[in-house]
Formats: sequence, structure tokens, C-alpha cells
Amino acid sequence: MNAGIVDAVLEAANSVRHNKLRTILSLLGMIIGTASVVAVMAAGAMLGKEFIDQADTIGARLIVVYNNWELEDYQARSVFMANRDIDAMQTIAKDAIFVRLNQENRDAVRGAVAKSVRVRGIDPGYWELWPRNFSSGRRLTAGDEASLSKVCVLTEDYALSFFPDGDALGSMITIGSFDYTVVGVVTKPEKEGLMGDGSNREMVFVPYSVLERTIDWSWAGSPRVFELMVRAPSVERVPRTVSIIEDYLIRTYGAVEGKCRFKVEAIEGALNAIRTIFGAVTAIVAFIAGISLSVSGIGIMNVMLMAVSERTREIGIRKAIGARSQDILMQFLVESLFLCLSGGTAGIVLGFGIARLVSMISKWAFVMPVSAPALALAVSAGVGLFFGLAPAKSAANLDPVVALSRE
Repeated sequence: MNAGIVDAVLEAANSVRHNKLRTILSLLGMIIGTASVVAVMAAGAMLGKEFIDQADTIGARLIVVYNNWELEDYQARSVFMANRDIDAMQTIAKDAIFVRLNQENRDAVRGAVAKSVRVRGIDPGYWELWPRNFSSGRRLTAGDEASLSKVCVLTEDYALSFFPDGDALGSMITIGSFDYTVVGVVTKPEKEGLMGDGSNREMVFVPYSVLERTIDWSWAGSPRVFELMVRAPSVERVPRTVSIIEDYLIRTYGAVEGKCRFKVEAIEGALNAIRTIFGAVTAIVAFIAGISLSVSGIGIMNVMLMAVSERTREIGIRKAIGARSQDILMQFLVESLFLCLSGGTAGIVLGFGIARLVSMISKWAFVMPVSAPALALAVSAGVGLFFGLAPAKSAANLDPVVALSRE
């Protein structure tokens, strides 16, 4: 390394040592700004990974079908699928798994405990779309659906509420006007999912047709299907499965200005859009946080100008014994760069710690993109050079005679 640069670095370190408080206060903005950039970019990366991991769990083969409320005549003519539609589509797309969903609020009673609960009617394939771990018992089966068995699966929170002694399995619970036998208890997830089926904590699962028979369908004349989930046989077959469903629904219920009366959306497409949005938001927030780095440059400039003022006589002596203006310029630029990189490094360490804390609290997998500290350090160096240039030029342009005459 050039001896002049080494001397400048040592001089900068000496200046920091003799003006600790002033330097630290000046670097505070740099430290906070750098930490913000690193923490925000890390949080964005962790959030993105969380989505990707959960998408992998759910599967890129998932398709959701629901009413297209965006149509102009939706309020005037809202239509809903019927069970015969599901059977017909299942016949056409034989390899796909079709799962009907319905949800109602019901009063549940067991002994002295009474509360309103969320009851979800599901088809047996539900567990293949949304895998869950069971602490005891079993899932609802095709046999339960076919025989209209009044059985249910409770989430762990509900099981503890109604059966505090842990004797839920095999016990009876009254839901609405009927008694149900508890055949399974699903465990609480270790962490709340960003994506999920909405049943992580409190839900009672019953066979779809059993719940369907407790609903008054007089307004529709016969039962209707409000929500349908479909799993294509493979990722490659998703577009084909979407096309089959859309074609059937258009043939059966018509279209409005060429648009199907139902939304048929592949989850993977929605996830890609969400990832893009999160990436853009992370970049914008990181940019805003980076602005504080530029603002902190004013503090650096102030420190350097004061350093020039305090060392005017020293600059005069150096010039008098042969130091060139470019040597003085380089010395003060290196000092400014040293200060900013010191603050940037401290900020990176702080940002790393904040990101770790976010990971621990949210229980997200810790991710630190290489670009985060690299970008923060590069911006810190840029700030040091940009805001250190004016003080450095001021020092380099000092007249040695004038400088030596100052006390």
C-alpha cells in the first residue's frame, strides 16, 4: 500500500481518537442509515424466502375458482357453481383433485364450555392440498363424506378450549343442532404462515356434505359451491387444467364481454406477482433508507471542515517542506473515506444484528443477501468521497504563508 495512504489512514485514526464524541455523533447518521439499508434488504429477502417456502409447501399446482366479482353485472346476476358442476369437471379433468370448501359460524357446546366456532366443510382431498400434522387421531376420509358421518377434526386451540383435560379424541361435541364425534386434532403450526388456509389456530373441520345439509338453501333452490380448489396433476398441466375449468364454466354459465363469470387462478401466477411486488417495495424502502446515508454525509463534511480548520498550521508546515496540493487532497479524502467506511462497517454489524432479531421474532429463516452489506459499504464509500471532496480541496488550496500565519 502507498505510504502516503497509510499515513493518511493513521492520521484519520488519530483524529478519531482525539475527537471521539464529535466523530461518533457525526457518524451516527451513517451508522443508522447503513443499518437500515442492510436490515431492510435482509428482511425483504427473508420475507421472499418465506413466501417461496410456503408456496413449495402448498404446491405450484394449486388452482382456485371463485365468483368473478369484477364483472359489471355481478350484483345484478351473481351465479354460483353447483355440485353437478364439480362432478362434471372432475369427469373431464380426471387426474386433478377437486376440493369444495364452505365455512359457517356455529355455536358449539361441550359440558360447561360454550362458544361460537368457525366450522369448515371440506372434501377428503383437502388434506393433500393443505398438509397438516395431527397430534392425535386421523383426518376426515372419503368414507366419512359418503356416509355423511357426523365426525369432526379440531384445531389444537379448540381442542384445548373444549377438552382441557386432553380427552378430545373420541369425545362428543355439540355443534349447532347436532352432536359430532372428534376423530382428530391438528397441531398448531410452529409459526404463523404468510400464506395458509386460514385455519392455523381455530377451526372445526367436518365433511363437506354434512355441513352443506345444515344450511338453508331455499334462496338458491339447491346447494351451491362458493369456493373450489383444484390441484393439477403436474406443474406442466396447470395451464391445461385452468383452460378445461374455464371452458366448462363458460359453456355452462356464459360469459360477460368475453370474460368467464368465475375467476380461475393458478396460485403460482399470483405468487410471482406478489414476489415482484415485495421485491419492488423492498427496493423502494431500501432506497429511502439509503437517503439517510446521503444526509449523514453533511455530518462527515462538517467533521472534515473542522479538521481542516484545526490543522491549518500543520497543512502550512507540510506544504512549506515540499508537500504537494495533491498530497494534501489525498490525505483528507482518505480520512473522509476512513470515517465513512468505519461508520458503514459499524452500521453493517448493527443491521446484521437487527436482521437476526427480526428472524428470531418472526421465526423466518435468516437470510442476508450479499448485495446488502456490499451496497451499504459502496454507498458509504461514495458518501465519504463525495462529501469529503470539498474539505479536501479546501485544505489542498490553502496558501502555505497564510496557513503558517494562523495560530
